[in-house]
Amino acid sequence: MWAIVPLKTFSEAKQRLAEVLSESERRDLMLAMARDVLTTLSHCKKLSGVLIASRTQEADALAQAFSTERFSESPNADLPGTLTQASEYLQRHLGAKGVMIMPADVPMIDAEEIDAILADHDQVTLIPDRENLGTNALIASPADCIPFIFDGRSFRPHLDAAIAAGIKPAIVTSRNFALDIDTARDLRSLLEQAPTTQTGTFLVKSGIAQRLEASDNVRSDGNNDSAS
Repeated sequence: MWAIVPLKTFSEAKQRLAEVLSESERRDLMLAMARDVLTTLSHCKKLSGVLIASRTQEADALAQAFSTERFSESPNADLPGTLTQASEYLQRHLGAKGVMIMPADVPMIDAEEIDAILADHDQVTLIPDRENLGTNALIASPADCIPFIFDGRSFRPHLDAAIAAGIKPAIVTSRNFALDIDTARDLRSLLEQAPTTQTGTFLVKSGIAQRLEASDNVRSDGNNDSAS
């Protein structure tokens, strides 16, 4: 079983946070989250290895730092295409019997929990986001048993694809997997739930956490004024 961590262009990452974070802050946030995810995956006993799927320069440094494999997708590949190409590479060259697709923006994941999920895995395991709209992790054995979708609302399509393939998927709900970082609200949730992660540490040291708190105080004061 291999984990695949896809990484988009860092300069274009997390556009939904553009109103509260600068481009350089979004890039550094993405790096911090990726380090959290890769650190956790590197401690998973049930994984044979980790593959970073990315054409970015940052991916080279991360692959070297975590002693992982790196795969460069074709230039015009979208996310599902990248994952398909990476899975085919793992099957063909490294003998992967299954893959775990693991986004890089889920910094609260836990190695022991992942090992427990993998121990119970059969053919397809889906881990949704907290709204049950997106897929925050997908495990497939073999890697090509269902198509990869990952369009932000992929949980139901992945579920339907498994059923169409004659597979009864396992659905795992997890607090640690549920929080993917896309909005300022997500940043606040991370600071409350996991401040000691590398991502949480970055938010504090960069001053972003203090900015968010100041914004909350201003909003609260404004509400109090309106009420009075």
